[in-house]
Amino acid sequence: MIITQTVGEDIRSMKMSLISDSKFQCANTTCLPFLNVITSNIKYCQIACLGQSQCTAATFHRSTSDCELFAGMWNQNGNILPDVDTTSMNVISGTRFPSG
Repeated sequence: MIITQTVGEDIRSMKMSLISDSKFQCANTTCLPFLNVITSNIKYCQIACLGQSQCTAATFHRSTSDCELFAGMWNQNGNILPDVDTTSMNVISGTRFPSG
């Protein structure tokens, strides 16, 4: 999935891999979300991640519309737990434009 946001002259994009019915779960504090936002749907959660340069992953909770944004979560598929209420997303390395 490619997420693109255009605001005037500001064009940003990235690709994300989606992991349905899953959430990030870690044994340490290094993968706590740096930001929680309420969004009406998963697309706006992805756009929230796009708007934060440090965002490398996100989890969207359908029942609460809570969107958790994570930094430094490259290749965290090993820290996934099943949860039918959530969808987790990883930014695919090297696809953020502009980078950083």
